[in-house]
Amino acid sequence: MDSSGMRGFGAKGGFILILIVMVISAVVAIFCSFFYSSRVLEYKAKEIETVFKEGNDFSRTAKNVLNVRPDVAYLKLLDENGILKESFGGEGGKGIKEFELRNADNNTIMLGVKEFTNKNLTFYSILISVLIGIVLGGICLFAFSLFSSDQSVYHERLITSMKRVSRGDFTAKLDIDESMYSDVTMLRVFESFNQMVDQLRRKKDDYVKEPQSFQPTIVASDSKEQAKLRRVTALVAKISDFKELSTQLDSSDFTSFLTDYRKAASSIISDYGGVVDALLQDEIVALFNVPDEQERPELRAICAAVEVLQVLAAMSRKRKIQGKNAISGKVGIDEKPLPFYPESGIPQNVKEVITLARGISEDAPLWKVLVSPEVYRKVSNHVEVNELPLDHGKLFSIVGVEEGVIQF
Repeated sequence: MDSSGMRGFGAKGGFILILIVMVISAVVAIFCSFFYSSRVLEYKAKEIETVFKEGNDFSRTAKNVLNVRPDVAYLKLLDENGILKESFGGEGGKGIKEFELRNADNNTIMLGVKEFTNKNLTFYSILISVLIGIVLGGICLFAFSLFSSDQSVYHERLITSMKRVSRGDFTAKLDIDESMYSDVTMLRVFESFNQMVDQLRRKKDDYVKEPQSFQPTIVASDSKEQAKLRRVTALVAKISDFKELSTQLDSSDFTSFLTDYRKAASSIISDYGGVVDALLQDEIVALFNVPDEQERPELRAICAAVEVLQVLAAMSRKRKIQGKNAISGKVGIDEKPLPFYPESGIPQNVKEVITLARGISEDAPLWKVLVSPEVYRKVSNHVEVNELPLDHGKLFSIVGVEEGVIQF
């Protein structure tokens, strides 16, 4: 075989090898990604099933799951005849996979899980595999280029562009000039490379446009509709002397206590219509009047706060009986009008009202629910308070709440 034949064989062989490696990488990535995504959804379903097997009330548990798990679309309880008894969440939209669960009473629970949260696994797996195929193919093409010194310039341009794509630069397209028209193989390689880069860029743009799961702290919206103001009430329940307790107490005992306390507090907040925004080390942060508008959100927050402290006090008394350290807490509540976009129900700048409530909780005495003057003015007909004068103003400590003022 002469040198020209060897060059033709090398160029064609390198091009074919690149395509084979890229196709195999993409096929394997697609299979693995969809298989893994399916396993992830099954794992989520089993994880939620364990919560219902604890024997708790279905309504309270379902509300709590929907509040803390944005990937759950709906939960439905069926009786032994398959007739719907209770339903929470909505079934609207695409991309929801349904699972059949069992609770402690062996009743059937239908669970809908949103699949779009796993699409990034598929996209990135395919992208990484294709890039690996490009790199391996480029290495092989470089080896074949040793047979043809005339094509070294084109090969160097191709390798440089591959490196740019591997770093995420999808604008790295190859210019095709007239000098390449005599080399059909390299012309096809450049055209195929440019088509591949265009496809990767479009895939990336589609992924960026994926709808994101609801988060109460989102501060931006694409809606062109003018925002409207709505009062948002923030509750911050704080554990006192958290740093000292975390160093003095046995870590496993303290972790178990925090898990039980947060679970009970989140359930109470959910019962009163609140949304748990964050579970921090020493704090539970919750919002009321979001995402849907509620009646008496300030009063709902106060009732929830009183019950949260009652639960914490009962847990602390039990620890003292067992000879363990008592754990105390306090709660701060404030409210502020924030802009809302009606189509989403998402508040803007929610950190502002959370910061106000956190400051009040830090000023609160042990075992007290402390509220701002603005909150007190809206609930004064239904609560008894003690005024607490401070250097920077006055706050109000809740002494009693009218019984039955909030109906579930």
